[in-house]
Amino acid sequence: MPMTVIKVRYESSFYTYKSISSATSSIFKQEGIRGFFTGFGATAIRDAPYAGLYVVFYESCKTRLNNAFTNSNTAEHSNASMVSGTTINATSGVIAAGSATAITNPFDAVKTRLQLMPQKYGNSLKATRLMLKEDGLRSFFDGLGLRMGRKALSSALAWTVYEELIGRAERRFVEEVQHPTAAVI
Repeated sequence: MPMTVIKVRYESSFYTYKSISSATSSIFKQEGIRGFFTGFGATAIRDAPYAGLYVVFYESCKTRLNNAFTNSNTAEHSNASMVSGTTINATSGVIAAGSATAITNPFDAVKTRLQLMPQKYGNSLKATRLMLKEDGLRSFFDGLGLRMGRKALSSALAWTVYEELIGRAERRFVEEVQHPTAAVI
């Protein structure tokens, strides 16, 4: 949280910080340690559902894509190219991240408003009310495109690497079980 608060404020046009260290000292002087945790509640409300939704969407997409491409490679479609597991994992990561991000973006918008203007917005509930009153429902989707792009790319990369490493570890384990005396390097 502290790094996010500093980052959000340093990047905004609401503050005239000259450096990261000036942002840090200004936040501390004006708000104390508590200032570095502004928006913590909204962040927790955003991240917990995001993580759960992401995993559900990822596994569902991966299963559906695997089934779709397995079924398309029947005898009738013997010339159809087989889609690699890496492509399926990356695509599933992009779709899952995009979907989970879209659903949880309202909490991210509240978090950002709290971190930018804590005196005005106060807490998550007050921020939600003010955002609706002043800027309407659309304000809860501010930054969605950028956040979705960042999350989709990072998730696709992370989960593709994760799945590949797990697959390699499983193949190595199976090899060791099948040939216990063979030296595996």
